[in-house]
Amino acid sequence: MEQKVYDLFDKLDIKYEIIKHPPVFGASDRENIIIDFKGATCCKNLLVKDKAGKNFFLISLPIDKKANLKLIQASLGCGRLEFASETELEENLGIKKGNASVLNIIEKEDTKVKFIIDKEILDIDSVCFHPNVNTASIKFSPLDIKKVLDNFNANYVFMEV
Repeated sequence: MEQKVYDLFDKLDIKYEIIKHPPVFGASDRENIIIDFKGATCCKNLLVKDKAGKNFFLISLPIDKKANLKLIQASLGCGRLEFASETELEENLGIKKGNASVLNIIEKEDTKVKFIIDKEILDIDSVCFHPNVNTASIKFSPLDIKKVLDNFNANYVFMEV
């Protein structure tokens, strides 16, 4: 899983740095684990779904920012959003809790998940996401998120979250 990310970044000529660390299962874990992200902004990822459970969205934003689900609902023109279950995470992105990121598209190319990326990320020099495992982070330019998602013809949008 992890190697596929590095292979894709090499293929797409994306510059990156690998940061190994203890397992991180969620944003709250970082309070207990000290990780040097080497000046990059660590990002968190939330899988949500509409109330009917037909549409899934992976929201990516800086780790210290809170997602405004009402704003996202209004922007998407959908009903109430709620968090997806661990089973739905695995079914829709092919990964387990603690491994969610925009890079999950590499493991689940046929996903129907729409990727919602906070447009604030585009103003950051470098970001860190899990490379489909929670024992490492990959540091790269946020502009390269587009390259990765475009490579798979993924459904995505950069918007205020």
